Amino acid sequence: MFQQIDLRELAQRRGAERAYVSLYCSGQGGLGFLDRRERQLRSLLEDEPAELEHFDETMAMVRSALADQPPKSEGTCLFACWADDFLRRYDLPVAVPELLRVDAAPYIRPLAELQDEHEDFLVVLADNTATRVLQVSSAEVDDADRIKGKVKNRVKVGGWSQQRYARRRDKQLHHYAHEVAVSLDEIVRNGSFTRVVLLGSEETMRAIEEALTPPVAEKVVGAQAIDLHDDDRELINAAYALHDDAERASEVRLWEQIRAELFSGGLAVAGPEEVLAAALVGRVDSVIVTRDARLTGVRCRDCTNLSAGEPATCPVCGSASVFAVDLIDALTRQLELTSATMEFTDSIPGLAKLGDLAALLRY
Repeated sequence: MFQQIDLRELAQRRGAERAYVSLYCSGQGGLGFLDRRERQLRSLLEDEPAELEHFDETMAMVRSALADQPPKSEGTCLFACWADDFLRRYDLPVAVPELLRVDAAPYIRPLAELQDEHEDFLVVLADNTATRVLQVSSAEVDDADRIKGKVKNRVKVGGWSQQRYARRRDKQLHHYAHEVAVSLDEIVRNGSFTRVVLLGSEETMRAIEEALTPPVAEKVVGAQAIDLHDDDRELINAAYALHDDAERASEVRLWEQIRAELFSGGLAVAGPEEVLAAALVGRVDSVIVTRDARLTGVRCRDCTNLSAGEPATCPVCGSASVFAVDLIDALTRQLELTSATMEFTDSIPGLAKLGDLAALLRY
């Protein structure tokens, strides 16, 4: 679900004034904050009559959409703009924080974080009797394939009989592993899976790894010997642990790559001002940002320029008609438009000292 949400489409929606409303809530009970938050935003917009009109009209759209289809899933996000005749709704399989914002564009940072944290991956549960391939997508688990093994158990026999039995068994294991590898190759080619996790018997996992095609093999991030008779919940928890370890490791690798480039004065920048400047001209390849970073920027109503920090006037045109924005959200939209990536990470001391934000550059 998360990976199917088109963040680029949302990133392309933007105006000069605060005309877009973004709502995040969890279940119908999550709308209890809405009245109070709507009144608060109306009060804050009283000095901007045009924006207040947009807000009132857009909230009428939001209220109508919620009345027609009340939130029933774990989480719901809705983006609307009366002036743009725009409405998008996504029902999500996980709970989200309660949030109502009005801005010059849809507030997509929470969705970007969900996409980063819930990447699609495959779990291969394999022993010599059978293999199950599970696909984990948007925190939901589904069966993708099942392959029977029929590999005989090891037995204690002697002489020529033992050698013939061992050869026959090795051949069975080889064919079985090849069948699993073919299935995985097809699933990976037809999906958007970023990682593959192997669980089961060591012998079977080793045979499967040896049979994998290169595109699948490079996605394998972990293997763990485990009793496949365990409860499915325990197996999935073990898979998530391996996947999450790989995700944290990839964040550290990106930071170390950026850090090395910063040391040499190469293709990297750090800090809100430098990262924003590079992103606005399409130089950024990858950004790493502390997950709970709160970085502010301002948008100019007259020339739409985006600036880091909190200047009282627009650095480009000098206008005093500026308003505060979430700089990470604005960067997320910009990176979507230039096919760059944003990696949200737990706190890294070196990154924190550089403003919680750094980027690897394309040139």
